[in-house]
Amino acid sequence: MIKLLSLCKRAMIISSISFVFVSCVACSSGKTEALTIEKEEGAVDQEKSQVLNRMTPKQQVDFSKQDLATRLGLDESAIQISGATPVNWRSGALGCPKPGMSYTDVLVPGVLIYLRVGNTAYRYHAIPNGQPFYCPKEWAEPPAVGPGAD
Repeated sequence: MIKLLSLCKRAMIISSISFVFVSCVACSSGKTEALTIEKEEGAVDQEKSQVLNRMTPKQQVDFSKQDLATRLGLDESAIQISGATPVNWRSGALGCPKPGMSYTDVLVPGVLIYLRVGNTAYRYHAIPNGQPFYCPKEWAEPPAVGPGAD
């Protein structure tokens, strides 16, 4: 009986090590999976490159401003920052579900960046330290936890 338990324990350890090894190899392949949002009312194609492009909060805001300036053909000085706040997104869509797509139904920590040009507001969504992406207002969902929520 003790020998059988020992063999079972050894098999579980080997299985666990194999799983971790395969997971590490898959994660270190160097490839970035990206989701592309199709053009919507003149929006430029964009990628949600969240994992391998680590950014500080300042870099996230700067990236968002640069992207919006390019998108609108404006100088960055014309873009004002209305706010940037940590949030919890309601799903893997990060608050910007593409119509017809399915997403994980789990809270995801993230960042919501508001930019403004004149009287028009623009939203950029991200995960912490991830590369932000523009979210058209037609697709935008409110976060589960946001400004003023306790």
